[in-house]
Amino acid sequence: MCLTLMGQFMSGATLVFEFDSPADEEQFIRDYLTEAWNRFETNEYWETGWFWRYRQFAEYESGPDGGLVRLVFDGDADELVEQEADRWDKHSGLASWRLLRYEDEEYESLFDQQTDTRGELGGEWEYRMKPLLSRFALAYYREFENTLPPVGEKSDENPLGLGFWSAFHNLMVQCGYNWYDETEVCQRAMKNRLKSIASYRGAEAAREEYQRLLDDWQAHHQELERWLNDNPTGQASEP
Repeated sequence: MCLTLMGQFMSGATLVFEFDSPADEEQFIRDYLTEAWNRFETNEYWETGWFWRYRQFAEYESGPDGGLVRLVFDGDADELVEQEADRWDKHSGLASWRLLRYEDEEYESLFDQQTDTRGELGGEWEYRMKPLLSRFALAYYREFENTLPPVGEKSDENPLGLGFWSAFHNLMVQCGYNWYDETEVCQRAMKNRLKSIASYRGAEAAREEYQRLLDDWQAHHQELERWLNDNPTGQASEP
């Protein structure tokens, strides 16, 4: 059955979890959500969904006061709450939770909400892609006890400065994208994030980040030229 037809029979909802602190949010993700996800996906109350977490924004005025997780899904919200609420209430750092139904926003499903806000094609892509990314994120939490830095410090133990950025690079290669695809994605991502900074932190914050990026990129020219002079080029047989 195509996704457009499926959307007619599903009910979308968001579960909002608020925590006393960012650390409590982290504990909820690692202790509860990592083990609950397979239970969600193998249960009849769940059609599809993903989650968002927000502790990384707590230091900013627009961020949450403590921790915040949103579980966004299509399915039977009442049945999910019935089966899972006791587990949530056992989490000591959980300040509150509440259920928001998409039908109250005049959407029949999460699929309808995605296609309405992102376009028919873009919304379908996001609707199919975000659950994959949630599975990856939860596998990442299971694998790494400590969160990786976005960009690692170069050292004898980590000479390439690897960090979470390399996960993005490796994913691009595994999914069949080349060098220029990756640089195009990075450029689009930076433009997108500047607009997001403006939306949440104001125009001046976006201008400051743009200038920081521009200064860093212009300064990189000399570093690039030194690397090109010191290393063989055009001789690699495969990436």
